Amino acid sequence: MMSEAKYMKRAVPLLSALGFFLLFVNPSFTFGQFRNPQSSATSDANLSYKDKDADTKATVKDKPQPSYTKEAKKHKIEGTVILRCVFTSTGQVTNIRVVSGLPYGLTERAIEAAKEIKFIPATKDGHPVSMWMQLEYNFNLY
Repeated sequence: MMSEAKYMKRAVPLLSALGFFLLFVNPSFTFGQFRNPQSSATSDANLSYKDKDADTKATVKDKPQPSYTKEAKKHKIEGTVILRCVFTSTGQVTNIRVVSGLPYGLTERAIEAAKEIKFIPATKDGHPVSMWMQLEYNFNLY
């Protein structure tokens, strides 16, 4: 029979591996969610709806377009940056996660532009609610 000390020696690395696996499967998971459940960003993300669950979707009024960086132009980088974020019930874009990025500062430019989006929040039962949305920013030189 295995002693408790030997059992713990084997259990700790397995639990650590499980934690890393959970982060790999769900990159938006953070251990900080358990430390401060009152955090507005965390609670807002946890209370967010998907578009099929809300009565009305968030309506974008103004979506600023990001500009190219000099380095990206120099290296002739083209493509699409895909972001996943929360359009909050208070009109802010938060919890921005990169689904697919581009090099030479283009991903950062897309994130900056996303933070400046103006929109009408989604609604559920007549009340504004937060909603997860996916954003795409296309970078084309010509």
